[in-house]
Amino acid sequence: MNITFVKILCVLCVLFTLFSCVSCTGDTTQETTTEYVYVPSVETTLPSQPETKINVNTSWQKNYEVEYVYYNKEQTDEELHISEKRHSTAFVVEYIDTNARLYYEKSGNDTDYYVIIPEENEQAYSKLSDSNFSDLSSMFMKLTAVSASLPTQNNVLYMYDEKVAGRDCHKYIQRAYTDGELTQSVYVWVDIEYGFAAKCEAYDAKNKKTTYWEITSFSAGELSETETFVDLSQYDFKESG
Repeated sequence: MNITFVKILCVLCVLFTLFSCVSCTGDTTQETTTEYVYVPSVETTLPSQPETKINVNTSWQKNYEVEYVYYNKEQTDEELHISEKRHSTAFVVEYIDTNARLYYEKSGNDTDYYVIIPEENEQAYSKLSDSNFSDLSSMFMKLTAVSASLPTQNNVLYMYDEKVAGRDCHKYIQRAYTDGELTQSVYVWVDIEYGFAAKCEAYDAKNKKTTYWEITSFSAGELSETETFVDLSQYDFKESG
């Protein structure tokens, strides 16, 4: 097994790893003891009454196409470029830098799961029995989930609105303290239309960026079935246990 193949397998493992370093779905578990105030620059205009609740609309998850960059120093040595395409019967995840793909296909009440790495002579296949295709969650879905109550958390402040990949977003800052010492700062850009984290940057106590992701393109409800089709006949598969 060559080094490239090992690296790709490590990358693929990231897909279903729950993102634990940055929490946008609830209050931080670290003690928050320090009050702080965001002071905007003179060029920034803040609304008189910032929104107190995020409009979380997950309807996009049934049919979407997204490309994004992702980095987490605990999971990978380098930035990943990832593409996801999902339709009602198929779902494709491509790790662009390695050409590795994960392919999920609806098969009755089950889901067929394929790992395709072009450099290898034999590809992996598995049947996810009693796994409803519509219930599958991708890394992007888990990664970008945001709590509707995020703006009201006592360690979160609204900063301003900014576009990410051409999409309107609210930008927030979330800070965590332990015994009065700042341990983490997280900037999160929340998509106004759907309420997911289109961009996020996390910094440790030394102000070193430890984790980030950012969408570079996104569309919902526009993907056709042919755009998620993968011709499996050109590969040899071995069923895994």
